[in-house]
Amino acid sequence: MPLETFVGPEVSALFEQAQESFGEDAVVIHTRRVSHWDGSEAFEILAGDPECAREDLDSYLTRGNAKELASATPLVSKARRKKDRVGRPLTIAVVGPTGAGKTTTIAKLLGHPRIFGKSTVGILSLDTYRVGAVEQIRTYASIAQVPLETVYETPDVLPALKRLDDLDVVLVDTPGRGPRNQRDQDSVQRWLSMIAPDEVHLALQVGLQTELAHRTIAHYQDRGITHLLPTKLDELPGDWSLFEAAANMHLPMRWVTDGQEVPTDIRAARPRLQAALASVGQGPEWATE
Repeated sequence: MPLETFVGPEVSALFEQAQESFGEDAVVIHTRRVSHWDGSEAFEILAGDPECAREDLDSYLTRGNAKELASATPLVSKARRKKDRVGRPLTIAVVGPTGAGKTTTIAKLLGHPRIFGKSTVGILSLDTYRVGAVEQIRTYASIAQVPLETVYETPDVLPALKRLDDLDVVLVDTPGRGPRNQRDQDSVQRWLSMIAPDEVHLALQVGLQTELAHRTIAHYQDRGITHLLPTKLDELPGDWSLFEAAANMHLPMRWVTDGQEVPTDIRAARPRLQAALASVGQGPEWATE
C-alpha cells in the first residue's frame, strides 16, 4: 500500500488518522511543520503500513548524512557498556530556552535509527509547564513506539526513572524557562540533579547575537551542561556564531538540527565544529566527546 500524507493542526490527530488508514502499527516516516499562504501553520506527516513504510524509511535515511551520523555518534556502544557496567541507562538531557526546539530534537533522536541503532530508548519528560507539551511528547513517543514517563512533582522523579531502568538509553525532555522563572528553573535543576544525566545538551537556536549567545551558554554552564546543540540551522545556514562560541568555550557538540522534518533533519556537528576550531587555531580532540 502506498505512503499517504496527512495534514492538520495537531500531530496527535494526524497520527490517529494514519492508524485508521494503516492499522495500529502504522509507521510515520517523517513529520514537519508547514506554512500556508495566509500565514497559518499546520503539521504534515508521511505514514504507511509497517512493511512498506519501514522499507521507505530505511531508503529515506540512507540518503544524505546517515553514514556521517553513524560514524560521528558512538553512543550505541557507550550505552551498552554503561548498562553492563553500572546497570542503568545512558541518560541524555536536552535543556534550553523556550522555542529552541528541544522536544522536536528529542523526537529526531528517537526516530533516527542511525543514532542509537537497536538500543532500547525511552523518554523522561519534565516539561509539564507548557500548554500541550505533554500531549506533544506523548504523540512522539507513540509514533516511535517507546515508553514515556512524565514528572509533575519531585516525588515522581525516582519512581519514573526506575520504571525506565531496563532500557539502554533515556532521553530527558525539559521545559524552557527564562531567567525570570527562577523557581521553575530551580525545580528542574533539582530534578536533573536527582536524575544525574550522563550528558546535558544545551539546545540553542542559531542567529543569536554573540553577546546573548555567550551569556546564555555561560548561564547554562553554571547549571552543568556538557554539550552544545545548535538548532534551526536551516533558517540561517551561514551563521557560525554558536560553533565559534563552542570552539572558544571548549564545549563539545554531537548534533545540529537543520529543519522541521522528524526524524531526518538532524546531522553530525563534527564538520562545522572542526571548521570553527580550525578558525581559532584549536585541535578537534574534545569536540565530539
